[in-house]
Amino acid sequence: MLLRTYFEQIYKHTLPEAFHPSRKNAGVLVLHCLSAAGSPHFKFSKEKRYTSEDVPTERKYFDGSRSMTEAVKASFHDFNVDAVTTVIMGYIDKQQMRELMLDFGIPPNLERNINCLCRALAIQLKHFVDSLTDEASDIVLLEYQRLLFEPQDTRQHIQPLCTSLYTDDSVYLKSKYRPTYTVDIYQVFQHTWEFENAGIQTWRGRKLFFSNHDAVRPKADHIYIDIPDTPPNKGVQLTVTMDARGFEGSYECNWVMIDSGGNNCYPNSNQFSFVINTRFSPKK
Repeated sequence: MLLRTYFEQIYKHTLPEAFHPSRKNAGVLVLHCLSAAGSPHFKFSKEKRYTSEDVPTERKYFDGSRSMTEAVKASFHDFNVDAVTTVIMGYIDKQQMRELMLDFGIPPNLERNINCLCRALAIQLKHFVDSLTDEASDIVLLEYQRLLFEPQDTRQHIQPLCTSLYTDDSVYLKSKYRPTYTVDIYQVFQHTWEFENAGIQTWRGRKLFFSNHDAVRPKADHIYIDIPDTPPNKGVQLTVTMDARGFEGSYECNWVMIDSGGNNCYPNSNQFSFVINTRFSPKK
């Protein structure tokens, strides 16, 4: 596969509003991916409204008229697959996910999983950086299958594969998956979730629910937290205040997303849960 083919196939399935002032700024996609990957040669700012004139080198990478030099490739000392996965996730149109999968040779009989797809695409970009030329083996299908059937190998920053109550409904967890807090037994602290509607339907009337609130010692200021109406590709940030309440122990606080009828939207998943280890810390 050629580098230009890789970016062309991703770009044609991006959201129209992802680029300003028009979708002609393909070089912006290239810049954002390479900047996220970790090279100091590329600097992307979310606050800046880029035009094609701002990214002349990246546009040439996109159309194949310029190659990445050995020096540029060597500047990716620690290729950040996680960050590139997040960038690609933010650009692609989830409603065109099946078409994007087909463009990269993923057969239609395989399950659609946005997390696995974006991570496989990020790994493919790393193969281009590691290659001595502009070509690299097309490994998207192989990586997608590996991530799909071996979910324990996916990055912890993305929630493991889970069953959705609704067809074509998916959530992308941006904050750390199932974090552990070690706190003093009298400590009050906050936990923040960041996640995105990665499906194709707008979330309405949903909440996060502290499902085992009556079975663990730590308490939350609210056991239900409203999720605002959230269309596809839009993110949500919610915060809860937790109180350790003077008890030592290890507690898993199980939070789930529920619909307006109280049904768990993602059964058999704990992507919103976190662990609290409470310890007595004598004052010095």
